Amino acid sequence: MVTRRAECSCAQLSATCSGEPVRVSLCHCLACKRRTGSAFSFNARFADGDVSVQGRSAEFTRIGDEGGRVIYSFCPIAAPPSITGSTRSPV
Repeated sequence: MVTRRAECSCAQLSATCSGEPVRVSLCHCLACKRRTGSAFSFNARFADGDVSVQGRSAEFTRIGDEGGRVIYSFCPIAAPPSITGSTRSPV
């Protein structure tokens, strides 16, 4: 089984994902452009049970145009969003 690990710049917050992503997507909505500082946001979604998060995080919740909530968890020290959850996503 493949294991992937991501961490913030200061390495105090990390996420380990097991197996394959449920979905890989690309978004170019204005909110994602603002969040990433780029023209696109690349996303890999994993089932909740396949993700383990270690460290301290802060959260920001964005409510989408259709009412869905997206929760961005990020390192309060290094700051860029690194872990995202959605109430509209099937996983």
